[in-house]
Amino acid sequence: MGLGSDKMQKWSRTENYIGESYNDYYVLLSHHRDSGLVGESNFQSALKALNGESDTVKVIRSSHWAVGWIEMILIHESDKESIDKGNEIEKALDNYPILDEDSFSEMLTEKEIEMYDQIKYDADHGLYAYWDLPKDYTDEDIWERVERFISDEW
Repeated sequence: MGLGSDKMQKWSRTENYIGESYNDYYVLLSHHRDSGLVGESNFQSALKALNGESDTVKVIRSSHWAVGWIEMILIHESDKESIDKGNEIEKALDNYPILDEDSFSEMLTEKEIEMYDQIKYDADHGLYAYWDLPKDYTDEDIWERVERFISDEW
């Protein structure tokens, strides 16, 4: 394959964008404040697969009226190796929605523990009704809420 991308699109300025231009870059993936766990995991896994940021691989962040902010992984058009890797990542995501199952599983477990701790803390401090828990809630009740909320975030 020559320089260029068969999967990724070149960065383009949107109508209301007033920041720096990245016309020489391809966009690999993006995520935003409200991205779910799959999107977050894929973004982090793709950046790791590209060996992080460099002179030719950038993560740019822009404000957005609806989702607060958007971050994008950009690859400079001169970086053939990273472009090829980016195309591999895009093709992998065409076949399966999760780029790295281990990374996703780890992120999911961390989120479940964090959510459990938050619900438990709230319930122990009289806010059990906020989480739709019975007054005599059990750990099983809390885990049911965790599963419900986490599955909504995927």
